[in-house]
Formats: sequence, structure tokens, C-alpha cells
Amino acid sequence: MIMPLPGEDESFNTGGQIDTMVMAMIDTAYDKNAGVRTIIATSLVNIGKKKPALMLHSCHNYLRKHSKLQKDHRVVILQTMERVLKDTLDRVPLPLIPDLVKLASDELTSAKEVNPEWQTAASGVLVALGHKYCNEVMEELVRKFQPGALPHYFVIHTMANLATANSFGFVPFLTATLGTMLPMLGMAKQDNMKWVIVNALSKFSESIEDYVANIENAPDASISRHTYSTQIFTAFDHVFNSWLQSKEPKLRLIVVEALGNMSKIISQERLEEQTPKLIPSILNLYKKHHEPFFITQGLCMILEAAVENGSTMLDPQLDTILNTLHAQVCVPPDFVQPITMKNHNELLRCFAVVARSFPDRVVGYLLQKIEGNEKVRIGTLFVFKQLINSAGPHMETKKSLILSGLRIVLGDQSNKIKRIFAQVVIAMAHHGYLELEGGNLMVEFVVKQCALSPNDVQQTNKKEKADSEQVTNAALKSMCENVMNLITTTVVDMESVLWPYLMEFLIMPQYTDAMGTLCQSLAFIGAKKRDEEADDYKLLFEELSSLPKPNALVARLMVMAGRPDNGRKRGIHVLKLMHAMSPNIHSGIVDMWDAVIPKLMQYIEENLDDEEKWSQKSWEDLLLKLLSKTLDTVEEEDWHCDIGTALGQQLPLYQDTPQEKNFLFKCLGVVMRKVKNTQFVQKQLDIMFSSMKHNDHIEREGCAYGMGFCASSHLDVALAKLESVAKMDMARKSTGFFGLVKNQTLFSDKSEADVERIKSTVMLSYGYVTLFAPSDIIASRVEANILRNINPHFGNVKDTSVKQNLIRAVDLIGTALHTDHLKRLYSFSKKTELLNHMMMYMKAESTRDLSNDTRSLAMKACATLVKLEPQLSDADTFDLIKTSTDCLFKLPAGLLVPGKGKEEAKEEQVRENETLIKASFKSLHDLLEELLRKDLTSQGFLKVFKHLEPWFVSTQDQERERTLAATLALLKFYQENLTDVSSGMGSFSNMGILIGRLVPRCSDPVFAVRESALESIQLILKIDLLYQGKNSTFRDPVVEALASLRTRAQQTDPNMLYGLVNDLAKGLSKKIPSAQLKSFIYMLIEGLLDIQSHCSSGSCVVLNAMLKNRGTELIVDVGEMIAAIHFKLINIKCQQTRTGTLRAVRTLATNHLANVMDTLLKYPLPYDEHIKDCWKSLASDPLILRHIFDSFMDTLTRNVHYDEKVDQKTRKTLSKTATLPPLTIVHALIEILQVEETEPTLREQFHRIFAALLIYVGSCIGVKPPPPPESTGKNGTSSKEKKAVTKAFASIKPSVVAVDALRMLIQRGQGAELIKFLEDGGVWETLQDTEKYQDGVTILAQGMAKQMSGYLAKIVSSLIPSLASLYEPQRVVTAAFLAELVNQKCGGDMQLVEDIMNNLLGRMVDSCHVVRMLCIRGLGNIASLGPNQAQKYCTTVLSAMMAGMDDKEDTDDQILLESMTGLSRIIVKIDESNIRPILVNIALRIRPCFEKDRATSRAVSFTLFGNLSRFGDGPSKAPFLEQIHTNFVSLLLHLNDEDEDVKNACKYALKEVGPRLGSGALNQMFQKHLLDGRSLNYGEFMFNLSKVIIENFLQKVNFYVMGNVSFFKSSWPDIRGNAAMFAGFLLGNLPEASHTLITKEHVCGALILLLKDPDADVKVKAAEAMSLLSEY
Repeated sequence: MIMPLPGEDESFNTGGQIDTMVMAMIDTAYDKNAGVRTIIATSLVNIGKKKPALMLHSCHNYLRKHSKLQKDHRVVILQTMERVLKDTLDRVPLPLIPDLVKLASDELTSAKEVNPEWQTAASGVLVALGHKYCNEVMEELVRKFQPGALPHYFVIHTMANLATANSFGFVPFLTATLGTMLPMLGMAKQDNMKWVIVNALSKFSESIEDYVANIENAPDASISRHTYSTQIFTAFDHVFNSWLQSKEPKLRLIVVEALGNMSKIISQERLEEQTPKLIPSILNLYKKHHEPFFITQGLCMILEAAVENGSTMLDPQLDTILNTLHAQVCVPPDFVQPITMKNHNELLRCFAVVARSFPDRVVGYLLQKIEGNEKVRIGTLFVFKQLINSAGPHMETKKSLILSGLRIVLGDQSNKIKRIFAQVVIAMAHHGYLELEGGNLMVEFVVKQCALSPNDVQQTNKKEKADSEQVTNAALKSMCENVMNLITTTVVDMESVLWPYLMEFLIMPQYTDAMGTLCQSLAFIGAKKRDEEADDYKLLFEELSSLPKPNALVARLMVMAGRPDNGRKRGIHVLKLMHAMSPNIHSGIVDMWDAVIPKLMQYIEENLDDEEKWSQKSWEDLLLKLLSKTLDTVEEEDWHCDIGTALGQQLPLYQDTPQEKNFLFKCLGVVMRKVKNTQFVQKQLDIMFSSMKHNDHIEREGCAYGMGFCASSHLDVALAKLESVAKMDMARKSTGFFGLVKNQTLFSDKSEADVERIKSTVMLSYGYVTLFAPSDIIASRVEANILRNINPHFGNVKDTSVKQNLIRAVDLIGTALHTDHLKRLYSFSKKTELLNHMMMYMKAESTRDLSNDTRSLAMKACATLVKLEPQLSDADTFDLIKTSTDCLFKLPAGLLVPGKGKEEAKEEQVRENETLIKASFKSLHDLLEELLRKDLTSQGFLKVFKHLEPWFVSTQDQERERTLAATLALLKFYQENLTDVSSGMGSFSNMGILIGRLVPRCSDPVFAVRESALESIQLILKIDLLYQGKNSTFRDPVVEALASLRTRAQQTDPNMLYGLVNDLAKGLSKKIPSAQLKSFIYMLIEGLLDIQSHCSSGSCVVLNAMLKNRGTELIVDVGEMIAAIHFKLINIKCQQTRTGTLRAVRTLATNHLANVMDTLLKYPLPYDEHIKDCWKSLASDPLILRHIFDSFMDTLTRNVHYDEKVDQKTRKTLSKTATLPPLTIVHALIEILQVEETEPTLREQFHRIFAALLIYVGSCIGVKPPPPPESTGKNGTSSKEKKAVTKAFASIKPSVVAVDALRMLIQRGQGAELIKFLEDGGVWETLQDTEKYQDGVTILAQGMAKQMSGYLAKIVSSLIPSLASLYEPQRVVTAAFLAELVNQKCGGDMQLVEDIMNNLLGRMVDSCHVVRMLCIRGLGNIASLGPNQAQKYCTTVLSAMMAGMDDKEDTDDQILLESMTGLSRIIVKIDESNIRPILVNIALRIRPCFEKDRATSRAVSFTLFGNLSRFGDGPSKAPFLEQIHTNFVSLLLHLNDEDEDVKNACKYALKEVGPRLGSGALNQMFQKHLLDGRSLNYGEFMFNLSKVIIENFLQKVNFYVMGNVSFFKSSWPDIRGNAAMFAGFLLGNLPEASHTLITKEHVCGALILLLKDPDADVKVKAAEAMSLLSEY
């Protein structure tokens, strides 16, 4: 115990144990562990908050007594004192204050040298005291702050901090303080002393400012800045003149800060005197310091003082100030370093401060600088933004000047400058600048940035380094779009600037990319003005000549709306503008647009963002309908022509946007269709052709569409134009000016490429002209006018574009000539000729890659032509199918981009390629379907099918897959379109051939092929049902069942595919008509030779099924098949095919079983595949199998399983080697048990085989393989063969073989669920583990009892003799199995239980302790049979358990654990009278187990104790209650044990004993909070529990506390910590009146000792506990 110093006042102590504990914690406060230090300090602070006098006085005494205490320890104590003082200063006794002040003062100055951490802590105590006791602190400090001698560094530092902490208390001392300090300024020689003095002066000035600012609350209202201005100036003068130029950077910076603060205190006159020297000196510091923030901060304070009240004292220095500040502001801030941002903001504030007195000069200066380089401009613009946003009255008259001066920036090309200038513009918009003259230029600047292309990258000098802060066009564009939106929606005064000014940009080509933003702003303002009926809403276009006219607006907005997803989703904004502007466009369209446009907007909102919903073609159709309806609504020819003219005039706007130009052509076509003026139409057609880029397919398609729309009203004009272009433009040499149309520039020679591109346009245009031309006249014009002009161009086409557009034209012509279009029958004489052209194009395509859609287009065109009359000949059909399949089926698999692999191709290319492939095969299927449609009969189908047949057996997976997909498409088409078979024609005549060809493909390696084949077969069978007279709704069960096979076809496992084909065979055997059976069998036999092994085996399966089920209809030569056995075994690779061959072995064994078995058993282990297959074949015959089992069991019983090698001296087993006969039999069993047919026979013999194999499993634990036999049964065996046999034998693991055999037995015995259960439990691996195999046997027995209980009685009968086996592993296996059967109730067989119990009791004296342990486990398992059986055997079992707990050979507690576990289970089921005599004995026996090192022992013992509570409410109540209280603390402490099982056991035990404690509240807590599977907040639970314990068991509290103290020496840190915490909670919550019950000295002394525990967590818990004992 630490005693007080002599003469110390002990009145601040409590006289209790807390005094000692506080001293102990102070003594250990500087622990080596940082976490412990933190908790002890926190505990001291918590005690200090309750007893500040005790804690502070103890700290004071400790520091006084231990003058040589290490500094770090003193620091911790002082920091703790400071924390307590901050919270409890008002409750600290006044007499203690002087002692604390004196202590802190002494700690502050006891060392002359500076020790920052120590003296900072002492200074913190003084400052904390100074918040209330400033006089006392200052008086102490003043004693150490005497004139004539420099004080301690930290004396001044403390004064500085005190000045800012308590200005009201400190300022009255300032006159005297400054009076002492000022004379000693010259004495300070060291830089650190100068720094602290200057810092103090700075803080003193801040304190004065704070005092004056809150003068209404100050104790002395007479104090003002003037009071201290003279003294501060004296300091200012010395600091400025003597120390500002110091070589120490830190000193210079603090001087600048101090000068800034002091400048606010000194008088204006004195400041004005100093500025000529002061300002230059401060500005010069920028050259000396890398980080200028503190200089700028100080300078800003000086500038604020200098311009106060409009003073112009800075006038002589202004240029210098501006130049310096501007150079600084032009240095870009580093956003990674926040201090550079602070400096930048402070610089901007400096400009704003100076501008208050010198607005003209500042603005003029900045306007000069705006002409500088990029960096200068950016800095200048930052300043302008600051000045504009400051918005003081001094800036009102400078708006026009600034606006005009900033025009120079408008032409700057730097994105960085544009970004900051956009910020300046929005600032100007908010402050009324843009409403002045020239404001529209600023708006135009923002619009220009909105029109930037996001993909453009600014060009930079290659020599320049990459700029990390580069502003991309995308970022700038996005920002300016936001700026435009903000000034439109948030600045009301901007409406007059923007409306209608923004409309001027709508038809300017350079602003196309800004269309979305422009329309958004105009629509917002326009809608608002329209709703408000504003005076300026209606536009006078004649007067506002700069605005686009209504017809131009309609043309522009309609085209812009055509691609609503372009330009940042501009479509919705364009439509809103059209809606808002309709009264300004034409009064006649208002109602119609008001009705239609909102629907279009809704369509965009619902569909545009969803790729699956959005259709560009549907959208264009809607807009073209709107345009057409608009023209219909306004029946004015001139107005229509004006819109058409505007569309033509705006074509240059879309020079680089082909999608928009495409839609413009369509719009123009709609207008021409409406207009009757032929000259207008001719002119617009000329404009279309002269303005389009013939090398762009998008533009070409739009032009062709426009020609088509025009042709619907002006066919002759359109055809004449196309003929003119063909003659003039498609000639390579210019032929002069004859026939040329004005605006057509055909004066120069054209290259071959130019001619080909124009040809493409002309060909496509002919197609659309044909399609849209009036149907009543087009037929007569096709051959006479159109084909005559197209035909010469079909041959020798080199350009892909020309070829594709010729194909498209053919397709469109075919569509136009179809009966559905013409409304009459038409025979097209040129059909075959055009088909030949299309096939020629397909043949020309490469089969190595798919680079374009020529094939797809050609097949689509062919399909269209096939529909026309006359019908094709067989030869033409053959050529067409062969050509189309060759050009697609031969393509390689995977990505078909020419010259690229999938890794090289971009994601977009992959997606485009997949789309192209899909479209190509869709076109092929459509073509084949159209060919089939012409002869929709069985023979017609076969004609098409035979062209596909060669592809079925292709070696290439993709070719088979494509063929099956085409076949399936044809069958679906055939089924859907088959008509007129209701009379019942018998059957689908080619059904056998078709299905026979498809069957091998049902087991194809490619899933898509299998799926298509199965679906095709199902479709053929459905078609056959139609031929039989069934209607389409008829459902045949066999046919419908085939649908499930398609789902199973997803499996790749050969066994699964075998089952699939087998099921398919069953269905086909019922559905193939007798007339087609032979042809079907023929195709199956051919399928056996399929190059795909899966397919040949599939054919074999179906063939066998057909022979089995339909063999009576066929002649089969069995003799020849048996003769081929050996040949097939050697050559047949497919297992399913081999199965039929191996039946011959079984036939031989029928007559010669013994010889066959002997021969097979002599083959060396492990068996090769042929021998294995032979065993499996034999097993499929029940009679043979029964003889095999009898022979094998006899051999396993009679033969020794292994040979032991024993050390003759120690009698220990050195090694075990398996014997060969049992091992070969078990190998054979494994193969036999794999055969399904063994199951019926196995049910009879299961118990014998199971018992034999289980014993064999035990025998094989740790056993080595046998040596190879001396003779392998072959004469003249070579040494190489012998080595191979030896190596093979060495690879055998007997334990693995035994376990595999057991697993196969269970699996074949219908134990699938048991197998899964055992696999989930990892039993197979456990059974091979020499340490854990008995656990595996236990799980096996558990599974057997649950899943296969019917065999148990016979298995037990077979196993019991092995309990007396000479071999220990066999006894262990048997005991483990029987013990678990008792636990599983033996399937309800009580007689079996009695037999097992008797046999287990007989082995309680076994020499093997593992066997004894398993016997005890089995006896304990009697609890599982219920109270009656438990009561029956209780006496015997209890005796065995108690004896087991005393087993002296039980060195690893295994028998002890089993005994406690068994007791725990059985006592729940027996009467109290049986347990009463030994209850206390059991409790005493298990108590030591609570603290066992092995977690399992602790968990089991706690569980057992919980179960004993069952007997605590009767005659045994009193003695058991005493045991509960005795073990209560242990239970609660282990509730937070390191082991999860122990925690759960304690939860269980506490919930069980809770009702016996006689406290409802305590029991309720246990039942409510101690939930299984739920985490427990142990600390909170114990805290609340301690309150309940105190309330209910007050007299027991000391007993519990002392119980906790006994655990302070536990070997587990967790338990020691728990005990300390529990004791702390009990003592902390105990009412003060009951403190006398506690042995306080002993408990508190023990806690103090824990503070020195080697474990950090224990020390933490001890400190936390002590923090609760403030009242002791």
C-alpha cells in the first residue's frame, strides 16, 4: 500500500479500499501494452468523475512522492488529470486547487530543458484549471515569469493557450504580462524561445479580439483594442524588425501569423506607418517558403486591418500586392494536398479584401492579366469568380467593364480555361451580368461547349508531359450542360436573355450536338410562357429576322426527333419544344400536336432505355405519321413546299451524321408524296442525290426510302431520275453537260469506286421504288423498265456493297410482285434467272469466315422468289439447297470475324458477329421452309431432307449442329402447315428412315444436336399421329413423354445419356409401324458405324431394345452373335456395345461355374477391364450369383485376414500384411455389386455380406498389401511382366478396397439415402483412419438403423461372435457398431437390445480400453430407449458409469467422457430414488472436470450438472441447492469460455438449474438471454445479472465474490478476466449499506494483483472492475 507523504492532508481520501486501488492503477498506469494503458486511464477518469478529489489528490501525492518516476509515466498521469479536470472542474474542492496548480507548475518547469510530451501534459492541466481558476493559474505562472530573466518555454506556451481558452479571465492580466514580456524580447536568442513568444503574442491578440467581440458579456466593459494597442505595437515593432527576417522558416511563419493578429489591435495610424515596410517584407517571404499558406493567412489579416473603414493606406503598395498575389493565385492548387487548396482560397479572399477599397484598380489590373498565357488566365478567372460572387456594393458599377473585358476569353481553345470561364459565367448569371449588353455572347460560349463532341481529344504538344488535370471534352460538355440547365431553371431574370435568343442556334450546324440542351432550355421557358400566356411568347418571325422560320423549325426538330437516343437522349426534349412551340409554328396544328406529341413522349419514356422494347423503325414510322398528319392537317401546298425546301436546305447540317440524314430523306420523301408540284419533286430528287454520300449505307437506305415514298405518287418522275443517274453518274467519264441537272457536280471524272457506290444507291432505290409504287401498275413496269436497267449489273460484281444492294433490290421486287401485294396472281418469268444470280453470289462467299450479310440477304431474296410462280424444278431446288447449305454449314465454329480469334476481337465485334450468324441461319431456315411449302407432303419433305442427310455424319460438331437445327425448323414448319390429313392416310411414309437417321444424334457429344434430334423425333411422331387421323390437340402419352428426354439431354454423363436413349428406345418400340420396322433397323445398324462413339452406342441401345421387344417380327441369328464374343471384346470401344458381347461369359458360367470362378480369381490384382466385365456379366444371373456369394462368404470366414509380424521381445505388432484369398474375393465383390441385377439375390444374403465386410474393414486398418503370388498362372512370365505385377500389387490399399466393397454393398442394397448420409458425414475416409475408424463405424450403425433397419437382427446375430475375436480391431468394430444400435433403439426390437446389452456388459473387462469405452457408450445409449428401458437397466448402467469414471487406465479421459455423457443422458430418464444415494457423489466427482484442460470434458461435465438439476426439487433439494451455489460462479465464468461448446453447455446448465435457485427473476434472465445459437453480450448480461443476484441472494454475495477471487489464479486468461469483471459487477452494484458483508481488503487486494497479470486482457478487466468500486 502506498502511504501518504508526511504532513499531507488526507481529508481528500475516502479511507476505503478505493484509495489503494486508485493508487495501484496510478502505479500501473504506464503499462507496456498500449491497450492496457488506455483502459487504466479510462478507469481512473471514470473514478475521477465520481470522486474527483480522491483521484486528483492521489495523482498529486503519487507524483510528489515519486520524483524520479519515468517521464512517460508522469505524462500518462498528467493527461488523466487533465481529462478529469475538464469534466469535473466545478466539483473539485477549492483547497485542492492550489496544490494542483503548484504540482502542474512544478511539473512544467522541473526540467530546464524542453521535454514536449511531459511539459505539454503539465501545461494541459494548468489550462484545464485555468478555465475556472484563471487567477490562481496566472498567479503561479507569474511567479515563474519575472522581469529580467527569460521564463521557461512552457510557461509562455501555457499562457498562450490559456489566453485563447479563457479570454475573459486572461485579458485583465495582459497589461502586466506584456509589461514583463516586452522588455525581455531582446533577451530571446534561441529560435524556439522566439517562436513561443511570438506565438503567445499572436494568441494574446486573438484573446483581445475575442474579448472585445463579446464585450457585452465581459467582466470589464471598459477594455477595448485601444487599451492594449500601444503595448501590442511595441511587440509588433520588435517582432517585425528583429525576427521576421530570421533564418528559421517556422519562426518566420509564426511571425507572419502574429503580425496579422497584432495588426488588428494596433491603431490605424501606426499600421499606416508600418505598411511601406511591412507589406514588402511579408510579400518577400513567398520566395523563401515552399508552402505559402501561413504567409497568405497572415497577409490577409493585415490587408483586412488595412482596408478597414474604407482606408486607402495600401495605395502605394497596391501594385506590388496585386502582382505578388496574382503570381501566387496562378499556381494551380494540388487537390491531393488540402493545404494548397486552403492557400488558394485565402489568396482569393485577399483579392476580395483589397477590392473593397480599390475596386477600379483591381478590376483594371485583372483585365490586363486576362490576356496572359493559360496559367495566368486560369488564375485571373478564379479571382473574377471570387469578385463576382462577393457581390459587394463596390462591384455594382464594374459589371459592364468586367463583361466587356472578359470577351477576350471567348476565343480561347483551352478546355481548362473554358471550364473555369463557365463557372464565371454562371456566377455572372446569378448576379445580373448577363442581362447587360454582351451577355448573350457569354450564353453563346456555354452553348458552344454543349456542342462539343465527347469523343474529340484536345491536341497537345508531343514534347509536353501528359497533364494529369486535363479536362476532356466530355467533362466540359457535361459541366456546361448543367450550367445551361441551372441558369434556365434557377435564374428567373435569364428568361429575357435566353428567349428566343437560343432559337438562333437550332439550325446552325456547329450546334447540332447541343440540340438536347438547347431544346431542354427552350422547352422549359416556352412551356412556362405558353402556360402563363406571356406577352413575349408569340414570336414575330418577320421582325426577328435572326430567328429560324417556322418551316425551318419543323424540318429541323422533326429530323432531330428521328434519332431520340443521340445527343444525350435529346428526343424527349425535342418533342417538348415542339409541343411548347406549336402555336408559333402554325395555328392549324396546335390541337393535333397537343394530342399526339404527349403520347410520343410517353412512348419514349417507356421504351427508349430498354433495348428489348425499343424499335427504331417503329419510332420512325410514328414520327413519319406525325409529319404526314401535319401535312394533311394544313392543306396548303405552299406550306408543304416550304417544309420540303427547308428539309433540302438543311441537308448540309447532317454532313457527318448519317442516321439523321437517313431520316431527313424519309421525311423529304413523305413531303414529296404529298406535294403535287412535279417541278418541286424533281428539284428535291436532284438535291437528294447530289447531297448524299454514296459510300454510306445508312444514307443510301434513307435516300432509297425517300425515292420509294416519292414513287408512290410520282412513279414516272422517280424512274426517270434513276435512269438519268444510271446514264450520267454511273459513267466513268464525264460526257459533257447534256442532261445534267443544276446543282449536280458531274464535271470531273469518276473513279471506279465512285461508280460502284452510286450503282449501289441506284439498285437499292429501284427496289424501294418497286415496293412503294402503286400496286396496280408496277407489274407492267418491272420487266419493261426496272429489270431492264438492273440486269446489266448482276454480272462481274466486285464491290460487296453493289452486290448486297442488288440482292436487296431483288428481295424488294419479289415482295412487290407477290400475290398478297398485287392482289392478283402473277407469273414471274425472270424468277429462275434472278435465283441463279443469287446463288452465284452465295458461291462467291468464302467458307472460312463470315464477314458480311451477303449470304443472309441472298437467301432471304431467294425465299421471296421461291414464293412466286412458276414452281422450281427438282434440279433447281437441288442446286438452291446445296448452294445455300454449303455456304453456311461449312463455316468454322466460334467467332467468324475474318483474321481474328475470340481473344483479339472486341466485345462489340463479337456481338455483331453473333447477330450476323443468327440472321444468316434464320434466312436459310426461311428458304428451306418456303421450298417445303411448295410440296407439303411426306415425299416433298424427303426431297428436301435428303439434301441435308450427308451433313448428319459430319466430323465437325458445328456442321451437325447446324444440320439438326435446320431439320428441326423444317419439321416444325411441316407440322404447323400440314393440312387435309383428317381422313387418316395410315402413317408418315418415310418415318422409319427419318427417325433411324436421327437416333444416333440423340446421344451426340454436342448438347444442341441431342436436343434438336430428340425434338425432331417427337415432331415426326406427332406428324404421324396427324396422318393417322388424330387432330392436332390429341395427346399420345408415349409421344408426350419424349419431351422429358430433352431436359435430360442436358446431362453429359454417358450413363445419363444411356438412360435417355434406353427410354427413347422403349417409346420407339411402341410407335414404329411394322411396315417400317426393317428400314428403321437398317438405319440403326448403319448408325453403329457412326464415327461418334456416343452415337454408335446410342444406336446399339435402341437396336437391342427393338430386338428384345420386337424380335418376333425379325429373324435373328443368335449363334453367330455368340461366336463373335472374343472379337467384340477386343475391338468394341463403346461400353454399351460391349455389354451385349459379355453375355457369352455368363452362358459359359452356367455350366462351368467353379472353373470360371477359379480361373477369374487367379488373375493378378488389380483386375483388368476385361476380367471386371466378366464378373459383372456373371452377376447378372441370380442362380449363378447365389453360388458365388456362398463360396465367397465361406472363404472370408475360414481364412485369416492378415498376417502379423510381432516383436518377440516386446510382443508389439510391427506390421500387418493382408492375405491374398480374402483380398481377391473382396475385389471381385466390388465388381459384382456394381451390377443392378444382383439386388434380389443380395437382399437374401445382405446381412452375411455386410457383417463379413464390416469385420474385414476392421481387419484392414493399418494393413499393408500382400506380396504378389509366386506364379501368376502363366508359364514363362518375363521379368518385365513380373515387375509390372509387383508394382500393381504394391499400389493396392486393403483398407480402401474393403471400404469400397462395403460402400458398393450398401449402394446395391437400395441404400442410396444411406450412402448420401455417410458421404455427408465423411464416413468412408474415417473408416480408413487408424485413430478414428470406430467413429466411422458409429455413424455407419446410425445410418443402418435409420435406413436399413430390416437387416439389423440378422446382422447383429452375425456380428456377436466377433466380440470374442482374437483380433482387437474386429472387437472394436463390433463394439462400436452394437453400441450405436442401442442408441438407435435397434429399430424397435427390444429383444435385440437385451442381447446387445448382455454382450456389452460381458466385455466391460476387455483388455482393450477402447472396447471398454465403447461398451460404456453402448450402456449409456440405453437412455435413447425411453424411461422404461432406462429404469430396467439403471442399476447396472449406473454402476458401470461410476466404475468408468474411476478407470485408472483412462489416461486421455475417453472413458471418463463417455461415463459422464452416459450419466447425463440416463439420469434424465430414471426415477429420483435411483439417483438419490449417489447424487452428491456424482456432483463432487464431476466438479474437478469443470476446470479440465480438455474443452470436451468441461462441456460434458457442465451438461451433466445441468441434467442433475432434475433431482433438485424433491428429497434431494437441499443438498443439490448447495451444489448449485458451490458451482454457480464456475458456471457463470465459463459462460464466456474460449470454447463454443463449453459456452453452450453452460447456457444449458444455467437454464436447467435456474428454476431450482428459488429466484424467478434470475431464472427469467437465464431463459430469456441464454438462447441456443444466439451470441451473448457477456459483459452486459453479467452486469444486469449481478443486480439480480444482489437483490435475491444478498447473503451469498460475499460467497460468490470469494468464489470469483479463487479464479483469479485460473490458468485461462479469459476466466481470470471474467472473474475480475464479475467480482467488479457484484461489488459495484452492491448497495453501500451492504458493503460490510464483503471481505473488502482481500478482494481489492486480489484485484490489485491482477493489474500485474501477464495477460493484457486480464489487466484491462481488472482496471474496468476497479472503476466500479469508487464507493469502497
